Amino acid sequence: MRLGIDVVTIPTPPTGTFSAFLGREELDIQLLVPRGAEVPQAWAQVLKDPLVRQIGFTTVEEASRELDTVQFGVTTDCKRERSRYSAHFFPIYQQLDEQLASPDAVPLTLTERNRAAAYAAGSAAVGIDAIVSTMPTVGRCDVADNDSVVSVTPDDAVALIGHHLRTSNNPVVQVRRGGLVGGGSWKQTESTATIENFYDWGVGARMPYFDCLHLIIAPRSGDPDLVAAVNSIRVRLCRATRALDQLLAVLSNPISGKQSADVVEAAAEAFDRQLLYLAAAFDIYGRRYLLLIDSTRDPKKFRLSLDAGGYIANHLTREYPAAALVEVERLHAYAGVCKVLRNHIHDGILPVDQHPGRGYGSTKNIALNIDAMPELLPDVNPKLAQDHYDSLGVWRSDPVEVFGDRTTVADLATTAVTLMGAGTGLIEAFTKLILQNKPAAASAPHSILGCVQGQPEDVEPQPHARELFYRSLFAWPDV
Repeated sequence: MRLGIDVVTIPTPPTGTFSAFLGREELDIQLLVPRGAEVPQAWAQVLKDPLVRQIGFTTVEEASRELDTVQFGVTTDCKRERSRYSAHFFPIYQQLDEQLASPDAVPLTLTERNRAAAYAAGSAAVGIDAIVSTMPTVGRCDVADNDSVVSVTPDDAVALIGHHLRTSNNPVVQVRRGGLVGGGSWKQTESTATIENFYDWGVGARMPYFDCLHLIIAPRSGDPDLVAAVNSIRVRLCRATRALDQLLAVLSNPISGKQSADVVEAAAEAFDRQLLYLAAAFDIYGRRYLLLIDSTRDPKKFRLSLDAGGYIANHLTREYPAAALVEVERLHAYAGVCKVLRNHIHDGILPVDQHPGRGYGSTKNIALNIDAMPELLPDVNPKLAQDHYDSLGVWRSDPVEVFGDRTTVADLATTAVTLMGAGTGLIEAFTKLILQNKPAAASAPHSILGCVQGQPEDVEPQPHARELFYRSLFAWPDV
């Protein structure tokens, strides 16, 4: 994977986990410097003989023109490579982005937008996969150039590296090197041994309460059915995460030309698997909880899934105070989205296709057609607010065909990542709820319900450094 470091905003290797990956053979770290600028000494020392790309853009006014684009060079002059590439972008797009930006968003200057466009165009010209930067344009959906070459912060780059390691079947998560007194060197590697462990440890690190239930509480409960259910949920979540990785890997392919249909199909199939595994986890947990509340119940008659619309009102509000249910209720709305999508999979095929990403240009996004699923439309589903639609990447797309109608769609990658984060978040919040609170009205509750009791002044221990490390490799955005 080729990462371009914006040395203007990151003049020295940053503190934190990202710098631990510098020097890995799997990563090609290249430096992006303004034309004529010196290579920062700190980077030169760490990377030894880095590939330096000189970005020949200063301002739109000073750049040369070719039709409606500004054009500039990307020069490389070092031992590894000597080359010159030409890059260009449409400056009108940055002006349109500025005009269409949400009034609630942090303002960006046109200079910042133009710089982001130049770095994206220059990086695309030399084949860089992602830009590591702290520019204010990083990760902004109102910066169209993030659609061509993504820009990430150093912390977010760690999650990108984790994704790359998993999808390339590389279980080596850390490599340390050093020198020996008197000459020579040493090398130490840390590996998960298998990719299965990689997913298992990463998912567990994101869910400390469920991890505790899985590793300690359930095995000590003496209830083999509970152990089997918790193990099954854990496996389903790991497989859903693997499906998400495969979906994102597919979307790294170009979606133009004859191969676009294959990319759409592969992405849609991976999304189907992710949804079905998440739905299975909700089914298992929802049904098991109803038996934990009353072990005398007939399992065949209590088969309500955790993602069911009335689950909270019918089974949780009577047992737990409203304050304890806030997080579960917030995340439950996303589980409802999963349920609608899962039902559409069973009824037919999810409407996934290419749609125009913006009101200008020719770029397209692979997205879900929400109009084909009216249960998810605004003003139809009372549980979905604007924040939900924003986090799912919903927008009104221009017509695919001439004289066609505009369509409400949801970006597939954004939806998949959001539902994965919300799904694991709901499982974790639900686990915390039932472990920390004793049910108020249950007639024959299981011993694990309310088994984690503390004093009001107790403070939860801080996560261990290894837990934080694995979290960073699976760092989906907070929902």
